[in-house]
Amino acid sequence: MPFMIVSAIVAVLVAILAVQNSMMVDLTLFMWSFQLNLVLVVLLSVICGLLLGIVWGLTVKTRSMWQTRKLNEQIALLEDDKRILRDKVEQLMKAQGGVMDPADTTTTPTAEAAAKPASAAGPLNAFMKR
Repeated sequence: MPFMIVSAIVAVLVAILAVQNSMMVDLTLFMWSFQLNLVLVVLLSVICGLLLGIVWGLTVKTRSMWQTRKLNEQIALLEDDKRILRDKVEQLMKAQGGVMDPADTTTTPTAEAAAKPASAAGPLNAFMKR
């Protein structure tokens, strides 16, 4: 409803502009010369500006959508890599006797692994303690 009210007001203002500025004006573009109604010149200028704005807006929107899609693909690849690496870490921890919570990056070594010195427990445990 508000859009219709604003559209009606703009239409009335354009009609008033057309009635008050119905004189002919001379336009020259390079070697061509035209005589047009002043209102037509203004309206054509507004239409050209709107078209340029729409084209520019579409290019910005398209570029943004393209970049968002590429970033989402990259996020998906990184999440896959993260899952694969987490699985590898879990396998290594199980092989060394450590227990790892999938949501936690810290390790909880078993009593047997805790009794061993860091160098004897393996390089992964030594790395994880840093």
